Amino acid sequence: MYELLKKITPTAFIKKNETAIRVLLSQFYKGHRFVCSVCEFKMARFITSKKGDKLCPKCGSLARTRRLWQFLKPKAKDVKILHFSPSRSIRRTLECLKNITYITTDYTNEFKAMKCLNIEAIDEPDNQYDIIICYHVLEHIQNDIKAMDELKRITKPGGICIIQTPFKKGEIYEDITIRSEEGRLLHFGQKDHVRIYSIEGLTNRLSSVGFQPIKQTYKESINNRNGFKTDETIIIAKKPI
Repeated sequence: MYELLKKITPTAFIKKNETAIRVLLSQFYKGHRFVCSVCEFKMARFITSKKGDKLCPKCGSLARTRRLWQFLKPKAKDVKILHFSPSRSIRRTLECLKNITYITTDYTNEFKAMKCLNIEAIDEPDNQYDIIICYHVLEHIQNDIKAMDELKRITKPGGICIIQTPFKKGEIYEDITIRSEEGRLLHFGQKDHVRIYSIEGLTNRLSSVGFQPIKQTYKESINNRNGFKTDETIIIAKKPI
C-alpha cells in the first residue's frame, strides 16, 4: 500500500498533504501487536521500506527515531534542546512540549528547521544547550573534529550530545580523495557520506575534543513490539562540569 502510493502520487502532493495521507493510510495498519513509541499508534504491522526499515504508518518514524525518542523522552523536561537535521516525527513531538526550549537547524534545506547553522562553525554562544541531538550528521561533515569541538563548545557543562551514525567494525574508514557521488556511494554507502565510523573510532574522536562519551547499546528480538533495530548503538557525549 505505502510503496504503491508513492509510485502513483506526485511527491509534491505527498509532502503538502502528508499528515492527512498518513491518517488515512494508518487505518489499514491498525492492530495491537506493535506500537510506535513516538506517536503511540497501535498497529498490526509496520511498513517495511525498500531498505528493510520499519516505518510507523501514522507518523513515519524510523526504527532509529523510535529508539532516540525512548531515550530522550524522560530527559525532555525543563531543558534547552538543539536538534540538527530533525526528523519530522521527533520534531513534531518535541514542538508540542511546553516545558522545553526546542531549536531546530538544517544546513542543506532537506529538513524543516528554524535555523541554518554550519556545524563546523556554529553561530551560537558558548554553553547554551542542555541537550544536542546530532543524529546521522557527522558522517556528512568534512572536518568532523572541528564539528565535535563546536558541539562541545555550545553544550552546557554537564549537558549531553546524543550522537548516532552508521557504524562498521574495525577502524574508521575515510579517504579525502574520494569526492564523486559515485565513489562515495561505493565506498561509504551513500553519495553524500564522507566516511564510515566505527564505534571505537567515533568515541575516540569525541574524547579528543574533551567530551566524555558513553556507548549505549541495545539488543532486541526480531519482532520486538516497538519495531526497534535488533542491534543498535547510541553515543552519549557528556561535557564535563
